[in-house]
Amino acid sequence: MDPVEFRVRPVPAGWILEASASLAPLAFRAGGAAERKADALAQAMTSAGVDAKVIVLDRAGQVAGVRWYWAAEPDLALA
Repeated sequence: MDPVEFRVRPVPAGWILEASASLAPLAFRAGGAAERKADALAQAMTSAGVDAKVIVLDRAGQVAGVRWYWAAEPDLALA
């Protein structure tokens, strides 16, 4: 399964969090709040067994950071 990508980018009124999954975009006044939500959603995806990536763009539209979240490998000994 492809990783879910969360992208935080600036807009005139604040910041938008978009996802490659079928999630509605979320709007935030502060970039930090958008990043925290993206991180929380990415961590939740790993709990569901899906890898996730958070990409943060700065106000110039350049990549300011990328964070990967890896799903835990299933314990095959318990299968």
